[in-house]
Amino acid sequence: MEPQVLPTLRPLRLGELLDRAIRLYRGNFLTFIGIIAVVYVPLMVLQTAASALLSSSMLRAFSTPEEIFSNSSYWIGILSTIILSLVQFVLVQGIATGALTRAVADNYMGRKTGILDAYRGIGKSWPTLLGALLFILLIFFVLMLWWIIIPCLGWFTGLGMMVFLMAVINPLVAPVIVLEASGPWSSPEDNLFRRFRNWILRFMFSIHRAWSLARRRFWPVLGYVIVLALFSLIVVNGPVVIINILLSQVLPVFGDPTTQLVLTSIIQGLISLIFVLIYYPLQMAAFTLIYFDLRVRTEGFDLALLTMEASGSSALSETMAAPVSQGNERLLTGPELGNFAILTLAGMGLYIFIFSFIMGSALFFTSLLR
Repeated sequence: MEPQVLPTLRPLRLGELLDRAIRLYRGNFLTFIGIIAVVYVPLMVLQTAASALLSSSMLRAFSTPEEIFSNSSYWIGILSTIILSLVQFVLVQGIATGALTRAVADNYMGRKTGILDAYRGIGKSWPTLLGALLFILLIFFVLMLWWIIIPCLGWFTGLGMMVFLMAVINPLVAPVIVLEASGPWSSPEDNLFRRFRNWILRFMFSIHRAWSLARRRFWPVLGYVIVLALFSLIVVNGPVVIINILLSQVLPVFGDPTTQLVLTSIIQGLISLIFVLIYYPLQMAAFTLIYFDLRVRTEGFDLALLTMEASGSSALSETMAAPVSQGNERLLTGPELGNFAILTLAGMGLYIFIFSFIMGSALFFTSLLR
């Protein structure tokens, strides 16, 4: 590794955060993509093959539905898809995401980090990251029940809570877990039960920590996420939709429906692979930088770095991992419930607007064709 040169940190505006994220991404383009590609490319190739096998077997069995359960290719495709999805969750969402977060943070803080260094740098934090992601899914399910079942309060706040959980808290959990040390949660002397308990406590603490950071700048962080989502729609989803439209026009030249379905699965898999490799590192860079910005704005992390430099210390990991007192803050306050209510109403209003626009456009063009 090259000698570390600490950056000058300060609170950043939205445009500055995006600019720094893009510059960081461009300066480490091959490294960031390589971290994801190491695990994602082989898995995506296998998933595409399994999807093509499943699609072709289902199409062949369509003419004789009674044979579908005796079709070995069908069951091989189903089993392969399930296993590969689980492996992808562990390797991509856990290990690769943790390594990418480490690489983004290290390079942003002036320490040049390569692919292997990034994977070494996550240590044993990836099981905690996996546990946190699973627990977030459980919280999402509980919030869905809250939204559907609880009258008035749940109806007006549930959707906003789910959106904020998945769009803001979920991406911030990786920087919290990978970059912050929360103390010696376990030791070699602990028994299996105690280690399991400490593992649960650690990822629950990490989710609470991510919420504690994000709640202090609720609307600015949410606005940042909305900009990233719009960017994703333009960069990722837009080209995918265009290519799918082109495929629907080109593939009919192949007379065999099985060939069409297999080619569609392969091409769509390759397209998704390319755009995920391009966009996902940029997304993680953006969220890692908003994590640093939240710490600078609310915890004086920039002052801690200046103090470290002034004292001649080089223990950046200790500075980043310094425990932050959470105090006795409530899990949820009245104003935050109001924010979630506003977010819920805005989401429902947007849905009604889009639905009305689509239906109105369809009726308008239908009347023109008559």
